[in-house]
Amino acid sequence: MRAEREGDGPLLEARSISKRFGGVQALQQVSFRLHAGEVLALAGDNGAGKSTLIKCISGVYHPDEGEVLYKDRPVRLEGPRQARELGIETIYQDLALADNLDVGANVFLGREPATRRFGILPAIDRRRMRAAAREVLKTLEIEIPPSKLTLPVRTLSGGQRQAVAIGRAIYWQASVLIM
Repeated sequence: MRAEREGDGPLLEARSISKRFGGVQALQQVSFRLHAGEVLALAGDNGAGKSTLIKCISGVYHPDEGEVLYKDRPVRLEGPRQARELGIETIYQDLALADNLDVGANVFLGREPATRRFGILPAIDRRRMRAAAREVLKTLEIEIPPSKLTLPVRTLSGGQRQAVAIGRAIYWQASVLIM
């Protein structure tokens, strides 16, 4: 645990989050604070609400009660894209990768850079995406052979696929990384 400095508020905070699905109370009055540089573990039995809480703070679900604060400001996340724009990246157990796309395309999924061919025709800049993917994997000290970077991610090992998902969050400079 790190010592708090005066004026050093939490990066992400959940206050009294509750969520129901019909007659099932999935979360009841859950609160936590996460400061920059901290690692926070969430543990519990199956059905305890861990995934529901993660989905509430990553914009998938709206809490029925309570609030989420990001950098001391209340936020109502209208979806995962808004959470990502704030700097909250979530890596789900299934990794949420597009199996038919290569590593670079997965790092940029939904945020593909464009270039112009012949100065007029818009096109996805695949060369830039692959170069950025190589760099972020190098930063993480992940070894994926260059020949595999152009293949669909379904051809990668489980660990390599996980590295791609983490690399995506690192590339986009997430301030909160939820795994």
